[in-house]
Amino acid sequence: MTRIIGERVTLRGFRSDEIDGLLSISEGWPDDDGIHWGSRDRDELRRKVEASGTWTDVAALDMAIEADGRLVGEIQARQPRGGLPPGVFELGIEIFASTDRGTGLGGAALRSMVSHLFEEEQAHRVQLSTDVDNEGMRRCAESVGFTYEGVNRSFMPTANGPRDYAMFGMTRGDFEEVRARWI
Repeated sequence: MTRIIGERVTLRGFRSDEIDGLLSISEGWPDDDGIHWGSRDRDELRRKVEASGTWTDVAALDMAIEADGRLVGEIQARQPRGGLPPGVFELGIEIFASTDRGTGLGGAALRSMVSHLFEEEQAHRVQLSTDVDNEGMRRCAESVGFTYEGVNRSFMPTANGPRDYAMFGMTRGDFEEVRARWI
């Protein structure tokens, strides 16, 4: 099982005793896109938790983000066969509580996962996208060293119609340049 220890966070598999908490985390959130924890049934979530911390058969690495002994979010690396070229990975990240957003935990988790992908998984490109209106995530991505590459129009389906998403990328060359300032 993969465990990545970073400067402020540890990325690890989810534990089975975290399922109830994961289900309750998003109870008050709007569920426009249908992908939040609260929209998952218990069996689906249990399968996801059991597979977390290892690469799954659908080429995803789901990890819990832990800070100061608390579960604060999740991060996922994806490299779907036939969906992305070899060596290209896509990231998804969510910091659960608004009180933990903007504190640097998301950036610390991104730096840890990006380092793992370039150093251990032979990545030559890592990318992520976020809603064009998610200014916090956009600032976080750029502060880590991702480059804004443009907008994927009508990318994310929601109950209110498709949303545009901003795309960010980091190449191996970018990583070599930015990791020196992470230390």
